[in-house]
Amino acid sequence: MASNASARSEQKRSPHRFPLFSCAGRRAAEIWLLSATMSAGSLRDLHFRNLISGVDPMPGDVLRREAFNDAFAHRIAEAIVHAEVDRD
Repeated sequence: MASNASARSEQKRSPHRFPLFSCAGRRAAEIWLLSATMSAGSLRDLHFRNLISGVDPMPGDVLRREAFNDAFAHRIAEAIVHAEVDRD
């Protein structure tokens, strides 16, 4: 019998647990998809650093980072699935 268990533990987390970070990750991916002037990882990390700049470290920062990264990756995966990625 097939299992519906997620392959990655991160997939079990609600994307709405940290909505600001999820939204910001998705928007960062949109920017990368529109004009990839740097690698996806570099742009993702830059936008996350800008998002948290000036804020003291807090408990849960790792989970916020995961929400941001997951939303970023999910948006790029959506673009690939829907053939939104332009290959010159």
